[in-house]
Amino acid sequence: MLKFSPRRTARMLGLASFAMAGALSFSAVQAQSTYPDKPIRFIVPFSAGTSTDVIARVYADKLGKLLGQNVIVENKAGAGGNISAEFVTRSAPDGYTLTFSNSATNATNPALYKKINFDPIKGFTHIALMLSAPNMLAINPKIPVNNMAELIAYAKKNPGKLTYISAGSGTSPHMAGELLKSMTGIDITHVPYKNINQGFTDLFAGTVSMTFYHVPVIYPHVKEGRLRALGVATKERSPIAPEVPPINDTVKGYDIRPWWGLAGPAGIPKDIVDKLHKATTQVLADPEVMTRFKNMGLIITPMTTQQFNDFTVTELAKWGKIVKDSGASVN
Repeated sequence: MLKFSPRRTARMLGLASFAMAGALSFSAVQAQSTYPDKPIRFIVPFSAGTSTDVIARVYADKLGKLLGQNVIVENKAGAGGNISAEFVTRSAPDGYTLTFSNSATNATNPALYKKINFDPIKGFTHIALMLSAPNMLAINPKIPVNNMAELIAYAKKNPGKLTYISAGSGTSPHMAGELLKSMTGIDITHVPYKNINQGFTDLFAGTVSMTFYHVPVIYPHVKEGRLRALGVATKERSPIAPEVPPINDTVKGYDIRPWWGLAGPAGIPKDIVDKLHKATTQVLADPEVMTRFKNMGLIITPMTTQQFNDFTVTELAKWGKIVKDSGASVN
């Protein structure tokens, strides 16, 4: 029987451990270098047919073709997107479960909901900012104002007289109005509607004054003369309404937009992140994709991974302050 000294036994065990660690490391690197070698799940935080769902399906189709794997879209709606966000943060960080981090789940909801079961920053690998969508401030033509400066002056002379509609507390149109109030000191009244179509009926009739709504929805009514457009809520002009100036031209620093970016659970390896970022950049540069998103009123807003990480932090603070100032909350 062979006998080894304690020192030699320890040395052999150490070598064996080193070899095993090396083998595991090699396996991990090999797994990452062959990514993806199976279908990818893309978890959508809202229901089928929403803007987020449509964007996800356009993106997933092109991403799958670039990566040579199916990207399967799964809708996990509920709690304003929180159910989906929590699911993703608890998934394996292997690049096979992806989602949108967005202005709702990762910026507004942490302040709007009393409790969420995920960290909007540390719970995710934020890979690439992709898109933003401006809202448009449109007013009933009976209101005697033609631009943002006149609106602000009118509101200050008539505090509480102007009303603005949204599809509910905490939505981007609501937050857009609250931001304008806080930056200009005007007093305008928020009127939330469960049925936004009824809200538009009242807006056309002059029962309520104005709205900050998504450009593709509101702009056709502007062209028909039912409403007067005063500005878009982003620093850039809308690609489908280029003649409408940004509110920022009058109210410096005003910029509030729904946004979508590619994300996954925290801890996705860097080489997979880099591969997904590069592929996403290619998708956004595809002429067919660019045309489809432009027709939806979306603005392509690419960023580096580091820029996107920094962006999520500032957006969380910005939207959180707007929610707090508005007093909006959801149980």
